[in-house]
Amino acid sequence: MGFLGKTTSVASLKASDIEAWISSTDDLADATKRKYVKHVGYLVRYLVEEGWMEEDITKEVDLPKAIEQPPRALTEKHQRELIQVIQAHHQSGARDGRCNTYPELLLLVRLNPLMGLRANELIHLRWKDRASESGMTVDLEAKTAHITNTAEFTTKPGRGRTLPLPDRAVRLLEQASEHRLEGCPYVYHTGGEKLKYSALSHAFCRFRKAASLPDWVQIHSTRHAYATRLARAGTPINVISRFMGHSSTAVTEQYMHASPKQGHRHVNDAFGS
Repeated sequence: MGFLGKTTSVASLKASDIEAWISSTDDLADATKRKYVKHVGYLVRYLVEEGWMEEDITKEVDLPKAIEQPPRALTEKHQRELIQVIQAHHQSGARDGRCNTYPELLLLVRLNPLMGLRANELIHLRWKDRASESGMTVDLEAKTAHITNTAEFTTKPGRGRTLPLPDRAVRLLEQASEHRLEGCPYVYHTGGEKLKYSALSHAFCRFRKAASLPDWVQIHSTRHAYATRLARAGTPINVISRFMGHSSTAVTEQYMHASPKQGHRHVNDAFGS
């Protein structure tokens, strides 16, 4: 309205008007331009439903195409460097009685690349102590993790999944279980209390900077590491999708860039080498 003027009729709006508006500011990033048009689209579609406009003109707006960026996964080198700076902090703290002040973060960096959980799933994950217990639990006897909806938590796609745990993950969890605080049900916790994501994210960022790792290395990068490793091993896309808890395999396709050699294996199996 500020660009076109208050007297401009809604019915007279054209896609070119929106293009002129988003082009009027030279320093807008391409992603921001796409976001602006997306938001305007909500209004336009409402006006179409109400009969004020004939069609959704935002579909005709000429926008810079989004460049497909594969997920950036935490590498084994990143993992080692993060572990080193966290352990160094623990060792320096031991001299003044503050030893092991970030055990939950150390466990996360080691374990989540083997499980691929979302941040909210990490926070709500509990130990399975009784046969009747259900929900967001780790079952060491069965070597599985159950990611399900509970009264306090709903998974992102709205449905649960069961993860088979690799032996390395089971060993890490067994070690963590041996040192768990009495009465604390959570796998990841701080002083026996459920983690707050803001505190976890802040701690991760602190040690990422201490390790001089790039800004894109985030907690979610540990989840990307899990899917990328599965893709490189030639795991079928539907299996990766199920383990990751994706809404569809279309979401999982972003990880398939990690396994071009697997593609050669499949075509050679089909057509001969």
